[in-house]
Amino acid sequence: MDEKPIHPADLADKLQRMPVEEAQKILRQLPRGEAAAVVAEIDEQLRPNLLAGMSSAEIARLIPKFSHDTAADVVAELPEERRPEIMAELPSEEQARVSTLLAYPPDTAGGIMSDRFIKLRAHQTVDECLRMLQGRAEESQDGILYLYVTDENDRLLGIVSMRDLIFRGPQRTIGELMNRDVKHVFVDDDQETIARLFEHYHYLALPVLDRAGRLVGVVSAQQVMDVLRQEATEDMQLMVGLSGEERALTPWQQSIRKRLPWLCINLATAFLAGAVVGLFEGTIAKWTALAVFLPIVAGQGGNAGAQTLTVIIREMALGEMNLGDGRKALIKEVILGLLNGLAIGLLVGVIGYFWKGNIILGVVVGAAMLLNMVAAALSGVLVPYSLKAMRIDPALASSIMVTTVTDVAGFFFFLGLAALALQWWPPSL
Repeated sequence: MDEKPIHPADLADKLQRMPVEEAQKILRQLPRGEAAAVVAEIDEQLRPNLLAGMSSAEIARLIPKFSHDTAADVVAELPEERRPEIMAELPSEEQARVSTLLAYPPDTAGGIMSDRFIKLRAHQTVDECLRMLQGRAEESQDGILYLYVTDENDRLLGIVSMRDLIFRGPQRTIGELMNRDVKHVFVDDDQETIARLFEHYHYLALPVLDRAGRLVGVVSAQQVMDVLRQEATEDMQLMVGLSGEERALTPWQQSIRKRLPWLCINLATAFLAGAVVGLFEGTIAKWTALAVFLPIVAGQGGNAGAQTLTVIIREMALGEMNLGDGRKALIKEVILGLLNGLAIGLLVGVIGYFWKGNIILGVVVGAAMLLNMVAAALSGVLVPYSLKAMRIDPALASSIMVTTVTDVAGFFFFLGLAALALQWWPPSL
């Protein structure tokens, strides 16, 4: 009995978990079309390592089997010094198409679009178009839903759905059927802006035009889903000081280069919090019970700040917040900080009193918790907005900065109030 063929995505999963040399050996044994399908499915962070040990001729033989946008992605991921040699191995037509796509920045419509689409002319009849489509089955395999009507200079005039083409009379002209009110994006539009358009209006595909109005490509919902996934992953990683490009199977040599600098920054902020504690060494020495509550005050503030920050970063990433919304969010979060601070502060204060038998300690812990929850709310909104004002990605290590604020503020409020209490009520402590 013949073995059931393995789907390229499943084989790609297996290869990226193998040693690189073994994966390359299996890849070389596959037919060229199958090998290209597998390479296209491999994680884009791991793909360069797999291709690094292959010759330029071997890579160039795979590229014509890719769609042009995938081919451009694969070439762009390779070291810059290898690209000219690989491009020189390609047929001239393939070289021109891939070079055109490579010219667009990767985070624009041109960088994510496909150049595979079907153009029609307004004077063509439905019957002529259907017969033309029968000879172009390869393009139809991409799940084409719309056909694009252009003039002799490739300027977009309208679109026709496959449904209209199939169910309308054979002698009707495309000009009669086409929808002239066509939504589109430009080739240099940012991919995040495009993703928000798809999410808001539920488009299945949008044509991509150059600034002269010529049709150059199409962005599909699937491509936008990939963008949204990548942006969400990047924002999530940036919030904790990662590069936004790391995956579970990224080689450790790359991971340490990306993680260590942020860990050093985090270490510096930890020393800043430690310095605040150092200012009150005498207070802690006189009232050792304070040491028990230090991590509780700082930890609760950090958690509250992370809650606020997560909500704000998400809304910013989706483009759903403007300056006015920021002010409303700040007021809301301060109110929440006060209410949560009162509730948690009262609870911790009561626990502190019954645990240590000292009402002054309970009051100090409760008041510090209240103040730190308000500081957490303020920093959770102001930190990302400040980064945005400085034209820095708001997700860039925001959690490290918010945690620093809540640690420093929590320690300062708690120990500062404790120092005052020691001055005012020394006999009761």
